[in-house]
Amino acid sequence: MPDEAALKKARSRLLRLLSYRGRSRREAEEYLQRKGFDSAVISAVLAEMEQWRYIDDRRFTEEFIANCQRRGWGPLRARFALLSKGISRETVEEGIALYYSPEKERTLAHKVFSKRNPYGADEPDRGWIRRQAAFLQRRGFHDQVIRQVLQEHGHFWAVD
Repeated sequence: MPDEAALKKARSRLLRLLSYRGRSRREAEEYLQRKGFDSAVISAVLAEMEQWRYIDDRRFTEEFIANCQRRGWGPLRARFALLSKGISRETVEEGIALYYSPEKERTLAHKVFSKRNPYGADEPDRGWIRRQAAFLQRRGFHDQVIRQVLQEHGHFWAVD
């Protein structure tokens, strides 16, 4: 049985961390490990936090994806970020499927592209088109969506 003082201290530290923003279970566990708590204390505190729903990977995924969409991130970048935070692949795929329909992704890519290029380019050269495609790729959009966005804005898709 873990020491009650250690439990109280770990609980307090984790609650303070969670007051800034939600965390995944793995993020919370790594935080407590960095603070020097032993595994019994960490397990007990994480179990309490999950029971009280202060830590919920499914809810965290939904909130994180909503934030990604506000920031103009596509599904590939959101998926990578969630997996790196320790969310299970199953939970990530469910969240991506729920919040990133093909139409939603295309609309978001249009919005990001238009914000970056409010006036468009008169006669864009191949280099300009590649830079725009690379920008959208870094934002996490699928190649097919990038191709559609560039074509709909009157630009050809440069493959070279």
